[in-house]
Amino acid sequence: MPLTAVIGAQWGDEGKGKIVDILSESADLVARFQGGANAGHTVQIGTEETILHQIPSGILRSQTHCLLGNGMAFDPVGLKNEIDVVQRKGIDVRNRLHISPLAQVVTPLHKILDNYYENISGARAIGTTKRGIGPCYTDKISRNGIRVCDLFNENDLRENITSRTIFMRKQGVLTESEEDKLADDIEVFLDAVREILPYVDNTIFRIHSYLESGKNVLAEGAQGVLLDIDFGTYPFVTASNTIAGNVATGLGIGPHWIDSIIGVFKCYTTRVGAGPFPTELNDAVGDHLQARGDEFGATTRRRRRCGWFDAALGKYAVKINGFSSLAFTKLDVLDDLAEIKICTHYANGEFPLLDLKNAIPVYLTLPGWQKSTTEAHSLDELPFQARQYLQTLEDLLEVKISYISTGKERHQIILV
Repeated sequence: MPLTAVIGAQWGDEGKGKIVDILSESADLVARFQGGANAGHTVQIGTEETILHQIPSGILRSQTHCLLGNGMAFDPVGLKNEIDVVQRKGIDVRNRLHISPLAQVVTPLHKILDNYYENISGARAIGTTKRGIGPCYTDKISRNGIRVCDLFNENDLRENITSRTIFMRKQGVLTESEEDKLADDIEVFLDAVREILPYVDNTIFRIHSYLESGKNVLAEGAQGVLLDIDFGTYPFVTASNTIAGNVATGLGIGPHWIDSIIGVFKCYTTRVGAGPFPTELNDAVGDHLQARGDEFGATTRRRRRCGWFDAALGKYAVKINGFSSLAFTKLDVLDDLAEIKICTHYANGEFPLLDLKNAIPVYLTLPGWQKSTTEAHSLDELPFQARQYLQTLEDLLEVKISYISTGKERHQIILV
């Protein structure tokens, strides 16, 4: 198994972290290929919950190495904090974490710009995490970015940041309070840089050495298909390509190494921030899904919007990525419902991506099971109606379901 990619198939928050954690048990290397600290992957082991933003979920497996690829927008301060959190849990990351020297770097100035753009957008604000990801990728595309390899010369780095600060001041972007705080933030940033430099590695050579020797490699996606900068619900998207096609570019490998692609869906749909959401439920059922599913963003803690599963969007995600198999998470959140709906298609078009806000969902209604699924360890142990629901999803998406998550903990997983 050269490389398996794990891709979020909705608007992010699908439970990719848990699926990667499960698969990491047999993985030699787990690699992130895009995004940055705007991601939030949650893994629960027993009663202990770990939220990771940049470090791949495989770090929780002692034998697994983790890699931050060239396609990422890398935040040194955030990574230092994550390393501290993980090490306090008794997990050693030394010699197991490898950072690409070609990755772009998020500075304190990017975070100020992110906040500035969001504030001046008014009603057109997209609901960014304000982690500086968009401005960082903007600098990359304009060939004005700072890369990890540029961090080794601190004097040049200071001069670069100073010149950018002066420019932002002249443009009226910096508020007085932000400028007062900026000097301290820059020193915190530089302290973090010094601590993470030992993790910088020739990641292209490393990942190829794993692949060429037949070791198991996982590519861990962040966000989801519908947040892809090209194929998502633009402009309410993230600043990177989240789809499987970016695995090769974001890690520096040929596409032929990708052996399988697992699409991760939640058993219903959620979305954080602004943007169209055809199956959104602004009623008691939506409130139930939000409360039972603990639907708050792992990065921002914002309340997630909730709705029925949208198979029309799901079929689009399947086409864009070419999923080999599917994982469905949070089946247990539906346990108490008397009936469950699935959007099978839209009344006003096969897939009106460019006019999704006016899409009219057509629903199939199925009976709920109103029994707990949290202790089921096989498909046969699930209630009949739950099996019927999953089979309907599989039939609609025309891809085999291989993993079903019935709770937060590691053991609450059904392998089909």
